[in-house]
Amino acid sequence: MAHEHDTHTHRNLEMAETPLDAANQSLADALRASFSVLKGIMFVLVVLYLVSNVRSIDAHEEALTLRLGKLRKVVDRSGLVWAFPFPIDEIIPLPTNRSNNTLITSHTFHRTEQEKEKSISFIQRSPSQGLNPSLDGALLTADAGLVHVQWKLTYKIDGVADYVTNIAGQKVEAAEKLIRTLVETIGVQIASELTAEELIRTRVSYVQDEMRRRTNERLAKLASGVVVYSVDMHEPTPPVQIRGAFDATQAAESIKKRKIDAARQERTRILNEAAGSAHDRLVELLDGIDQGGAEGMSVEELRAKLDELLENEVAGEAGRRIREAGAYRATVVSQMESDIQQYKTLLPEYRRNPMMLVNRLWQDARQQIFDSAGVTKIFRPAGLKEFRVLVSRDPEERRIEEQRRLEKKEFDPSTLRQERMVPITPP
Repeated sequence: MAHEHDTHTHRNLEMAETPLDAANQSLADALRASFSVLKGIMFVLVVLYLVSNVRSIDAHEEALTLRLGKLRKVVDRSGLVWAFPFPIDEIIPLPTNRSNNTLITSHTFHRTEQEKEKSISFIQRSPSQGLNPSLDGALLTADAGLVHVQWKLTYKIDGVADYVTNIAGQKVEAAEKLIRTLVETIGVQIASELTAEELIRTRVSYVQDEMRRRTNERLAKLASGVVVYSVDMHEPTPPVQIRGAFDATQAAESIKKRKIDAARQERTRILNEAAGSAHDRLVELLDGIDQGGAEGMSVEELRAKLDELLENEVAGEAGRRIREAGAYRATVVSQMESDIQQYKTLLPEYRRNPMMLVNRLWQDARQQIFDSAGVTKIFRPAGLKEFRVLVSRDPEERRIEEQRRLEKKEFDPSTLRQERMVPITPP
């Protein structure tokens, strides 16, 4: 058996060492070349497979990588990004550094093709047409009015990781859908807090700022990675069918408001002239007295506060008159006290010789009258039986007297009330 095995092995070696003929040699060479080409192709395919997940990220994009289905926290920015071939890694690029604009027309009326080419102010419709709920959108205001409005928004994907994780993977369109849904809801809320006039004209800036603020609050709560940068309330208008009546009503309201403001300004002016800056407090106290008490105080307490206010704080015409009245009172009191003192001084002399005292007082009074700068003196020539005197005062003398008073800042009690002048005649 061993001999047969050795013989068989020897025969195979002889066959292997035997040269091949030309045909077999060509076939062997072709097979060797084919295997070499196949190895080269396989090498190229392996290289291409290894670099198949290399891509360029634009300047307005950011990219995240999913590795075996899990999101990596590393954010790749503009340039070449390499990752392991799919299905190991998956690169998700998103346009984060680019502003996106969207127009939301859910709250406006449907326009025909002809009306789309016109400005909203030139669109006319009959009141009989009404609104079609299936086509026309509107906002219901706090005063039960309807307002059509379009919203123009500018937004960005600011947090790419939050957006991919919580919103829609690599679907950029999901951001616009989310914002549209939020704006439709928030717009209804804001409109319910305002009147039609406020929503259309007087509080447009407030509405735009409030829409942006509330939308960003909702987006932040959702961790969406989306931020709204600007909101423009475009073409707010009442229903076209009643726009003429609405404009007429608002014009009347505007005129009413202007007249009310003018009346308030006139009221303030008159009160300031009458009582100065303390007029509000003065009016409150007077109202409280008329009502029998206010602010937990009785009428007597209110009167005491009123007297204090009039004496210390009230300015304007009322303050001037109060001060003049006080000055006149002080003058009268002082004069009366002086008269009393003079009476007490002259009484003993009068008792001793009444006629002598009266004559002396008359001479003093006459001398005082003639010495006064404000008295016009008229001399009657001796022997003249009749002469006439013009009662009207000489204007030049009046001017000189007024100038003298202004220079000396004298107080003239006659400006407060008319005194009855009683002529003094000698006994």
